Amino acid sequence: MKTANGGHPRRRRLLAVGVVGAVLATSLGAAAADDAPPSLSTAADATVQATPVASGVDVVNIYNRATALADDVAAAAVAAATASRAAWAYGRGSSISMIAVRRGGTPVQIAPGGYSYPMALSALPLNAIGPLMGRDVARVLANGFIVMGRTTAGLRGAQVGDNIDLIAANGAVVTFTIGLLADDAVIGGTEILVTPEQADQIGATTVTRIVVWGFDSRDAMNQQLAAVGLDPRVDVRIRRSWDPFDPDSQIGMAETKAKLGEFAFRVQANGADASLAADWEATHLPPDRQVLSAAIPIKARCNLAITTDLSAALDEVAAVGLGGAIDVGNANTFGGCFYPRFNRLSGNLGILSRHSWGQALDTNTTQNAQGNTPHMNCDVVRIFRKHNFAWGGNFLTPDGMHFEWVGTRRDQYLYPSRFCPNVPTATGTASGPSTSVAPTGGMSLNRATMLADDGFGSD
Repeated sequence: MKTANGGHPRRRRLLAVGVVGAVLATSLGAAAADDAPPSLSTAADATVQATPVASGVDVVNIYNRATALADDVAAAAVAAATASRAAWAYGRGSSISMIAVRRGGTPVQIAPGGYSYPMALSALPLNAIGPLMGRDVARVLANGFIVMGRTTAGLRGAQVGDNIDLIAANGAVVTFTIGLLADDAVIGGTEILVTPEQADQIGATTVTRIVVWGFDSRDAMNQQLAAVGLDPRVDVRIRRSWDPFDPDSQIGMAETKAKLGEFAFRVQANGADASLAADWEATHLPPDRQVLSAAIPIKARCNLAITTDLSAALDEVAAVGLGGAIDVGNANTFGGCFYPRFNRLSGNLGILSRHSWGQALDTNTTQNAQGNTPHMNCDVVRIFRKHNFAWGGNFLTPDGMHFEWVGTRRDQYLYPSRFCPNVPTATGTASGPSTSVAPTGGMSLNRATMLADDGFGSD
């Protein structure tokens, strides 16, 4: 897959170890600094809910095509924030390897020897976490604990007070204690939330985004982003909490694991590919490639959870007379679903491709090489969206060959996609609304997934 771009990437480290030209400023509020450490309840369902202080705050999330935040993008974003009288902070996101969850001396989850579990890690300074995620979250982090998302905790039976062992960039094992299990929406869809100081301990040092909040008005913020040249700019993504939901946005690692299974992995000798634990493959993949549609006979080895939707999409493409738009020979030679490897765009962040989960189908690779203008038939794209797939043609680095299963219908969202925008119908259902929805506590869907891309690739 992605062979249209040629070859494997250079060797990738499992953690972010690059040095960036910005230091995350951490500001401890007096109330958080004076509070006593939280009581470590062992209740498995101890969670924090969205609170008014967090749910009502507009936020702008800015990142660029390269993994590390570029100096010019950072400077422009800071200038826009300053002109809008807004607060801002740098953020980091990477994949981290976890080898164990322990409760005292008792193992809760232990990776097989030589393997580890990929985890999405996000770091923000406390002066951003307080207003965006609430004082409860900031207080726990200020006292030296970490915050884990509720979905992630449920996958491994983790509780408040458990210790987790992570592999640092230098190979050392670093142990943190879980101080809070937070609803996924509260912490932006990430798996593990830490401070920059905690991220430093494991070598996760690459700044990947800037977040802006507290501006006078949405219009003022928009005007300043345009004035500094960030909007529009094709190599920069600006996610506003009030924007309509992007039909081609991706789901985070926690949600993917919950729907497609969590595996343990290890790096192969070439540094670009991965090997997965055999039990996951036996449970979640067919033993060999399968014909997905009699009408469009692509043979691929895809996650069993997506095959019904994938077959339905291909069958409908054929039924409306668009079968010729799918290059079956190309898909069977250069495309497919399952390929455990590292993301080719993630630099030194050690991010596994979503093909490692057998989550996405690549086809028509010659006409839709990654990074080039996509040339996929737009009616085909919309049919795949109808059957619970996002399309890579609108990724920040266009990937027109890539159809990625997200588990919800995406063809009715009214969003100004650059390529192949939706054409919503009057019969759109709740599974594909034409506007953003508010999943919890009045928080926008964009707010609830602000950090969901961390630790996960987009190819």
